[in-house]
Amino acid sequence: MKSLWSMFQRKRTASELESTIKANPRNISAWVRLIDARASSGGLTPHAMALVNSHDLHPTGHAVHAFAADIAKKGGPALASLATDPIKNLEPAIEELVKWKTAIQCGDSHDRSKGYFHDAEPYMELQWNQIIFPLIRDLDFTSVLDLACGHGRNSEFLRRQTKSLHLVDINQSCIDACRKRFGDAKDGTRFYYHVTDGNHLKMIPNDSITLVYSWDSMVHFDKLIVRDYLLDIRRVLKPGGTAFLHHSNYGEKAPDSNWATNTGTQSDMSAKIMRDYAAANDLDVVLQKIQGRAEGWGEDGLDCVSILKRRDS
Repeated sequence: MKSLWSMFQRKRTASELESTIKANPRNISAWVRLIDARASSGGLTPHAMALVNSHDLHPTGHAVHAFAADIAKKGGPALASLATDPIKNLEPAIEELVKWKTAIQCGDSHDRSKGYFHDAEPYMELQWNQIIFPLIRDLDFTSVLDLACGHGRNSEFLRRQTKSLHLVDINQSCIDACRKRFGDAKDGTRFYYHVTDGNHLKMIPNDSITLVYSWDSMVHFDKLIVRDYLLDIRRVLKPGGTAFLHHSNYGEKAPDSNWATNTGTQSDMSAKIMRDYAAANDLDVVLQKIQGRAEGWGEDGLDCVSILKRRDS
C-alpha cells in the first residue's frame, strides 16, 4: 500500500512539474525536479542517467542552479520547443541543460581565473613551433578565425601569417584583453572582435573564412557545443577552407562524463565523435592526431587535433 501511495505521489509530482514547465519552459529548477522525479522512478535511459549523475543535475546540484539564469537565457528557445511534451523530450532537455551548463561554467571559470592566460603564455612559442605550425603551415591563412581566443596567445602567432584575423570568445573580458593587446590593426594585420553565446558564429558572414583555428580551448567544450560549432564552421568557411581544431579525446575512455571533474578538465568529446559530426556537416577529415604525453598533456590519448576541410558538391 505504501509503495502504491509513493507511486501516486511521484506521478502527481511529475504531472505538476509538466504543467509548470509548459507554462514556463525556462524554469530550470522545474526541469531539474522533473528529471529527479523520473530518475527516482527509473524513467531515464542509462545515457540520460549517466549525464544526470556526472553533471549533478539534481535539486541539490550547485552548478546547474548557480548558472540557471544564463542557462535559461541561452537554452531558452530549445527548451521551449521541448516543453511541448516534457516527459517525452526529457532526454534532449537533459542534453540541452548539460550543454549550456558546461559552456557557461567553463566560460565563467576562465573569466575568473585570469592567471591561467598569463601562466600559459610562456609555453605558446614551443607549442606553435613544435606541434601546431608543422601541421598547418600549408593551409590558407588569407582570412583566419581564432575560436575561443582567450587573451590572444594564439592570435599573437596567427597574426604573423594573415592580414585578416577574427577573434571570437564567450567572455567580453577576453575580447577586451585582445583589443588592448592588438588594437584594430598591427603590423599590417586587421583585427575583428566578436563575443559569442558559446555555440555559434552568427556574426561571421557565409563563405568568408579560409581557416578556423582553435587550440587549447575546445578541449573543454561539451560534445554538443562542438556539434553546434561545426554547423557554423561549415557555413563560414570559404570553398576549400579548413578548420584546425584541438579537442578532447577523453570521451573515448569516459563517455557522458563531466569536464569539471575529468583529467585536465577535458570534456567527453572524442576523435570518433568528431568524425561523425564532420560527416554530418559536409566536412572531410583531412587529418586526426591523438595527443598525450609527447605533447606535454600528461596522459596519453587525452587530446586530439582534427583538420577538417569544407566539402563542396
